[in-house]
Amino acid sequence: MARSLEFEPSEAVEKAMMVFWRKGFEATSVTDLEEETGVGRKSLYRTFHDKHDLFLKALETYRRLLSARNLAPMMEPDAGLDTISRFLRGLAAYGGTEEAKMGCLICNTALERSTDDPEAARQVQLYFDQIRRAFANALNGAIKRGELPADTDVSRHANYLLGILQSICVLGRSGADADVILDVVDTALAGLR
Repeated sequence: MARSLEFEPSEAVEKAMMVFWRKGFEATSVTDLEEETGVGRKSLYRTFHDKHDLFLKALETYRRLLSARNLAPMMEPDAGLDTISRFLRGLAAYGGTEEAKMGCLICNTALERSTDDPEAARQVQLYFDQIRRAFANALNGAIKRGELPADTDVSRHANYLLGILQSICVLGRSGADADVILDVVDTALAGLR
């Protein structure tokens, strides 16, 4: 008879996600994961096989949570430039905070793991694709509402906004104040029109 799990795997993944987010993959030890999740090493390995498997599940969870929390408004049928503005300005407002200094787990992973870890690189690309789709939806909405010209290159602008988003994450991680990041956001939004 198989032993029952003494912990909820999804809760352990979310707690592990926070450790990977704060410390990165390489700097996170299995001991760190044990302490954060409250789950012993053997149980972690029995459920997640190894640290890398748990890391990939943490990346998937991060993508899902941030998509639901941050990207969902831009996927609404009535999304437009105001939706993009609220999203980017909301992120900029975190500038100078401890949370901002953690950066974005996906962006951090892109810098730390993408060249040597194809599975992590895939998670990064999946998230970037989600972001582009959300921006594209809001840009298309802006065109329908007359906020942007009908001949706006939506794909190009969505890529541009992805780059702005990543710069916000890097600026936040570097400790930039909210007013610096807001300058970037305001300039980017002005460039869309």
